[in-house]
Amino acid sequence: MITVLIFLMILVGVTAAWYQIYQMHFNINTPNGAKLSGNKSRQLDTLTAAQETSLDEAGASRFEEAATRIFGRGFNIAALRIAFSQEGREAYGLPLLRCQRKLTRPSSHQAGEGGVRVRHLRLFKTRLPSINVRNAFILAVIANCGLVQLLAAMSVYTIHYSVDVSVLAWVNQPVMILAAIWGVVLLNALIFRWDAYTHDLYQIRQLNQQAPLFN
Repeated sequence: MITVLIFLMILVGVTAAWYQIYQMHFNINTPNGAKLSGNKSRQLDTLTAAQETSLDEAGASRFEEAATRIFGRGFNIAALRIAFSQEGREAYGLPLLRCQRKLTRPSSHQAGEGGVRVRHLRLFKTRLPSINVRNAFILAVIANCGLVQLLAAMSVYTIHYSVDVSVLAWVNQPVMILAAIWGVVLLNALIFRWDAYTHDLYQIRQLNQQAPLFN
C-alpha cells in the first residue's frame, strides 16, 4: 500500500512539473494586475485614471497630488507619468507598485551611476539588475521538468531492474526518487518567485533610464 502511495505521489509530482511550465508561460504572457493586493490595485487604478485625465493643468495637478500621496515627495513625477501611462502601466507601473518600498534614493556619489538601490533585506542593498535573466529562468524550469520525467522513468525502470552504479544507487529506492522529484518541483516554485521579483526590478531599471525615479 505504501509503495502504491509513493508511485501515486510521483505521478502527481510529474503532473505538477508539467503544470509549472504552463504556469510560467501564463505568467509571462498574461497581464498581471491581478497579482497586486487590494490596496495596491486601487492605487494603480487611481494613478492610471489620473494620468489619463492629465492633459490639462487641473488634471496634471490631480495626478501629481495622487502620485505624491502614494509614493511620497522623493519620486520624480515625470518618471511616474511614464509608468502609469496607458503604454507604461503593465511594463513599469505594476513593478513599481510591487517594489515601491524596497527602492531607496541614491546617495550623492551614487547618483551618477544610475543610482537607485534595492533593499532586499534590512542591511542588504544592491543596484537594479542590468541584465534580464528571464530566458535563463525559463530554460531552468524546462530543464527541471525534463529531470522530473527522467526520475519518474527511473522509478518504473527500477521495478524490474536495479542500477548498479554506486553513485546512482539511491534511484533503486522509490522514496528517494519521490523526494528528488518534489525537491525539483519546490525548486521551480522558488525560481518562479525569484523570476517575478528580478523581472520587476529589471523593468524599474528600464524606467529609471528613461527618467530618473528620484528627484
